[in-house]
Amino acid sequence: MNDSRKPLSLPLHGQLLYASGSAAFTILERMILLYMPFYYMPPAEFSLPDLISGQVYLGFITVLGAALMAGRILDGLSDPLIASLSDNNRSRFGRRKIFLLVSGLPLALFAVLVFYPPLSEGESLLNGIWLGSMMIFFYVAFTAYVNPYLALLPELGHNNFLRINLSTMIAFFGLLGMVLITVIFPVAVGSLQDSGSDLRSSYRGAVLLFVLFAVVLLYLAAAGFNEKIHGAPSCIERIGAWQSLKSTYSIRAFRIFLAGELFLQFAMNIITLGLIYYAVVLFQKEQRFMVILAGLTLAGALICFPAVNLAAKKYGKKRIITLGVLCLAVCGALLFILSFNLTGLSYVLGLAVFVLAGFPLAVLTILINPTIADMARADYFRTGRRREAMFFGARAVPLKLAVALAGVCFAFLLSAFGKDIGEPLGVRLSALVMALSGICSYILFRIYPEKEVLAELDEEN
Repeated sequence: MNDSRKPLSLPLHGQLLYASGSAAFTILERMILLYMPFYYMPPAEFSLPDLISGQVYLGFITVLGAALMAGRILDGLSDPLIASLSDNNRSRFGRRKIFLLVSGLPLALFAVLVFYPPLSEGESLLNGIWLGSMMIFFYVAFTAYVNPYLALLPELGHNNFLRINLSTMIAFFGLLGMVLITVIFPVAVGSLQDSGSDLRSSYRGAVLLFVLFAVVLLYLAAAGFNEKIHGAPSCIERIGAWQSLKSTYSIRAFRIFLAGELFLQFAMNIITLGLIYYAVVLFQKEQRFMVILAGLTLAGALICFPAVNLAAKKYGKKRIITLGVLCLAVCGALLFILSFNLTGLSYVLGLAVFVLAGFPLAVLTILINPTIADMARADYFRTGRRREAMFFGARAVPLKLAVALAGVCFAFLLSAFGKDIGEPLGVRLSALVMALSGICSYILFRIYPEKEVLAELDEEN
């Protein structure tokens, strides 16, 4: 038996509050991805000891790569379980909100603890164990918040246009989070250094400030909606986690789209991990130059936001996604070629590459989630079951493995081929890997059967 009530539209202020949660978890995750590798393994030019070993084991595994992989694998394994618990939850607060309320504080706490290893004077196995453990705890808490949060998108977005608009707001706040963590965070670190703190103490101080701000946004997002009033009616029937997971993977459109996203996220995480190294090693600037590179990309994305929103409504999400990943591949190839001599005209072109990278960033942040939401809604019209969280959970299992592999790949490139100005090949090769991954993503998105999914959504229109 299904709840047949008609949900009310979420008012604009509620949409904005809900979307603001994206800024919070973007700040927390990107803070770790951008600054944790640098914090534990700084380039030699900074005259700081590594906190973990850079030695390569079994031909490709490093301590940093293992820590990144451990967090992502445990995170991925927890996704279907959390998704099933959320889909089947019957709390008086709604299926999703209770998860946001419970997981917000642990998510913030473990983000802080990543930057507080037990030994800060040099390499230590204990630091590696600490890092791996904190990454696991952080990403499990991250999943407990983000999976139910994203599952609200098809529930609060009652039609295609509203889903695209909500996703655009989420993307905008995510972009705001990226601006804060890539542009303002280094400024905060620099200010703390200017006041007399050493580099690592300055990083820890900035982490505390940004985590406090993120916590406020995490709980404002949960306050922005009443799931019982604004959410889609739920299905009374409960579905086991394994059955729901198998049902999701059995959908051909989902499998194809997921494969394309795996390569896309792999490429995007390579560039995220490499950003500070591109500034210091390739452009041979101070670490604060990363602010300029990130600012150029984020500005490019912001400029593209209205065009991506309108183009997706007019031409369909698939066309814009494929164009975006093709652009990403071009950016990676150009950066690799230019990286051998980033002076004069090549320097200007190198900066232009980061502006151009704003377009695939806008596409990724705006259009991926509503496409998943489309498939979740289509599944409901086909089966009568509401399993929105499982679509995001099933997607996350291989997706986070791909992200973990990106961390392993990046750490291997640095350790095997060099991460310093004197030996920059590892940093250069990361751009080439990004380009190749973008090409694979383009091929897979091209065969995604969007028309079949939209045909199943005719009922909601």
